[in-house]
Amino acid sequence: MNKHILALAAVGLAVPAVANAQVVVTGSRQDRSTTNQYLGNDVSAIGLTRQADFFVKPLYVSSDSRDSNIRRQEVTTMLRATIAAAQEQGIALVAGDYTLSPLTLETLEDLTYGRGSRPDTTRVTIYARLPVGGQIDSVEEADKRIVPFVKSIPANGRSYVDTGKTSLAITDPDQYRIDVVQTVAQEARSYAAKFGSDYGIEISGLDSDLYWQQSSETEVFLYIQHRFVIKPK
Repeated sequence: MNKHILALAAVGLAVPAVANAQVVVTGSRQDRSTTNQYLGNDVSAIGLTRQADFFVKPLYVSSDSRDSNIRRQEVTTMLRATIAAAQEQGIALVAGDYTLSPLTLETLEDLTYGRGSRPDTTRVTIYARLPVGGQIDSVEEADKRIVPFVKSIPANGRSYVDTGKTSLAITDPDQYRIDVVQTVAQEARSYAAKFGSDYGIEISGLDSDLYWQQSSETEVFLYIQHRFVIKPK
């Protein structure tokens, strides 16, 4: 069964989890241990930080030929060349508008052909994907694989490929819901214990959506908006 990826359009945007989905997470670089520009002021302070599963880099396959039919043909030809090069170099490709799925020659016809930065430009957005870990443990290392791959793709006519900022992806974030709940419960109990045995805790909101944001170059922070109150038993 193909895994799907949910694409996020805004930097640092927190979104609710989608069951059985592979989710692209974007953010601006800064470690969570310092003043973190990944995480906004409305992000819960209690949650789960874990390593992401993939680095994902957007590829914009475009053509600026004068005739629209020629532009589409040139983009399609370059997409076929991109798929062939990715298979040779061991790089996965994914594509889609909201949810992303593996890009193959069979799914090529499902792509959306949009407009580039100018009215006379046709563009299709796809993503190059590499697993986080091993020798690929940073954005720099991921780009060392992806950038040469992009340069190796042969152009057709006036077609070309631009790249965007490398971000992270996590598979099926909702599988970590129970871990997030346990983390919240442990933290709440530790606070209540400081007030003595006559005090307990009341937690609300744990049945709401699971959210995530990038928390470091290779990690994501998963959380549920909640509140807890410490009060006498």
